[in-house]
Amino acid sequence: MKSKRKIIYGLLPILFAGGIGMYLYMQNNKTEEVKPEATVDQYIEHLQKKEFDQLYTLMTPASLGESGMNLEQFVEKYNAIYSGMEVSAVKAEVKPQVTESTTDGSGNPAQTQNPDTFETDYNLQLTTFLGDVNETHTLKLVREELEDGGKIWRINWKPSLILADMVKGSKVRVRTLFPERGDIVDREGLPLATKGNIYEWGIVPEKLGDNPEAMISQIAKHYKVTEDGINNALAQKWVKPEYFVPIASTEDSRVPAGLAGVQVQSKEIRYYPLGEAAAHLIGYVRKATKEDLEKDTEGYYRAEDWIGKAGLEQSLEKQLRGERGGLIEITDESGNTRSELIRKDAVDGQNIQLTISSAKQRKLYKTLSSSGDAGAMVLMNPTDGNLLALVSAPAYNPNKMVTGLTQAEWDAYSADEKLPFINRFTNRYAPGSTFKAITAAAGLMEKVTTADKSHEISGLQWRKDESWGGYYVKRVKNVSPVNMVDALVYSDNIYFAKEAVEMGSAKFIDGIQKFGFGDNFGLDELYLKPSQYANEAHLDLASEVLLADTSYGQGEMLMSPIHLASSFTPFINEGKMVKPVLIQDKETAEPEVVITPEVANTVKDALGQVVTRSGGTAHSLNSIPEGLAAKTGTAELKAKKGEKGQENGFVVVFDTDSPSFLIAAVIEGVNGRGGSHYVLDKLKPFLEK
Repeated sequence: MKSKRKIIYGLLPILFAGGIGMYLYMQNNKTEEVKPEATVDQYIEHLQKKEFDQLYTLMTPASLGESGMNLEQFVEKYNAIYSGMEVSAVKAEVKPQVTESTTDGSGNPAQTQNPDTFETDYNLQLTTFLGDVNETHTLKLVREELEDGGKIWRINWKPSLILADMVKGSKVRVRTLFPERGDIVDREGLPLATKGNIYEWGIVPEKLGDNPEAMISQIAKHYKVTEDGINNALAQKWVKPEYFVPIASTEDSRVPAGLAGVQVQSKEIRYYPLGEAAAHLIGYVRKATKEDLEKDTEGYYRAEDWIGKAGLEQSLEKQLRGERGGLIEITDESGNTRSELIRKDAVDGQNIQLTISSAKQRKLYKTLSSSGDAGAMVLMNPTDGNLLALVSAPAYNPNKMVTGLTQAEWDAYSADEKLPFINRFTNRYAPGSTFKAITAAAGLMEKVTTADKSHEISGLQWRKDESWGGYYVKRVKNVSPVNMVDALVYSDNIYFAKEAVEMGSAKFIDGIQKFGFGDNFGLDELYLKPSQYANEAHLDLASEVLLADTSYGQGEMLMSPIHLASSFTPFINEGKMVKPVLIQDKETAEPEVVITPEVANTVKDALGQVVTRSGGTAHSLNSIPEGLAAKTGTAELKAKKGEKGQENGFVVVFDTDSPSFLIAAVIEGVNGRGGSHYVLDKLKPFLEK
């Protein structure tokens, strides 16, 4: 018995020590309970990374059940809202906790917070396509028991965790606020590009009747479109049987009784009151294409946006289009606005006022385009540089470019050998004999030429010596002797070739460069290229043959009609060259003195005699009562020496008594039609009026 007790008493310390050890072991290996702050940190991290599937795992099952969303729906909701708002960055930051007092106001112990709940605030910043949205949110956490007896902190989810003002059933609506495109107006404020209305016909598929194919065939025949075109429009993904599907524009608002399913609607569109008369100047807008979107480095444009595609509509696109705005708002289940989250108002485009006169633009285009001629005319005020009309023919209908060309209309433009989409008032031409006025001014300034300096010239051709080989300068009138005034009146190539050779290339280049070569006069909006007196490889005019050719506006010389007009302004303004101006109130360069008043008046007087003298090349204008001065020219374009090439006829004319206008005109292909005299005959009725 004693031995048993000894054994028991001996085991007691061992058992006691083992119990203590097991207790300590269990205490040391007990899983430490996760604190609510850890769940908050996970929430913040996943939210900033837009890991919405991970957010879902942090929410209480009860709150998710109340929302009615499974994991896929939860993620889809967040993604839809964030993508709609174009959220590019998420920044979330927990606000510092404020330590509450442990006593109430009377010094008694304060009521303690429920140990199974936890609340904390955080600041949320969403960077959207409209700017930053800043909100303060509250996270409410509860401590929940796991199946293994452990505990975990989860978040009670509610819609306001996405955006503060959201409740169950709320949606986020994103709207684009579109700017009004600015108008282009003339000097009197009359519209050149503005808002207008057209009729657009289309089809409601469900109203086509019992035999849709037969009806589509009838509709296509009436509106002169293809059946494939109609069927392709009706096959678009967005089309539903009850929807109106626009097909094309029409000038007739009435629908023939037999055409079932056709409707006509009025539609606001960009409109060009002068039509073809100002097509190359104003241009047109079209819906943005895939290529436009690919070239859009600033990411502004979207499919279906209108964008300038030619003329001023293209070059002034940024000023005219304005800046798009937007609105992000929260709505209820019925689509009614609960609140505006962020709004950026659209900025309307600028109105652009030109120096152009609509009346003169229309009349000058009619003058040029009659008889189907190809060419350009520039009308400017030579004293202030204001461009009053810029016309190019043939032209296209810009309104049709907006509403859409039929295949037949497109084919007609494409087949036109005169290339109606070419802007000829910015095109560069060899100016022919009109340039002799500038050569005369250069010679006078260099003291090589004088008004009464004569050359004895025999016959209709001349070369300096045998070093010129088989090259001869030719003229059309056998007159001798010839002085500078005679040479301008009769347009004598040989006289000016002799003067240029005598000047030498250095003095000649110095004399003519002052007249605006290499300058586009700030007319970037017209994409105007600077004129050249020679190709890059021959800028020194080392060849005397090229020097001679250049003296009367051929060789490698290229000038735009706009530059040609401006280059004559020194003869009107006592030697000051006035640069052309197209946009009202745009800062422009001051007139530059390029020749002396004496030289200017000498050339102007000679140009007056081109009109008044019976043998003058512009004598047909002498019947017009106003005092006019002019210079004509014909430039021949040859592929090879000895061949007959296309002839372009030129006229520059201005009034001298009280200078108010200057016209530079070119008509292509005047071969066999009188050369520059053909251009004079076309201009005369316009000048008489």
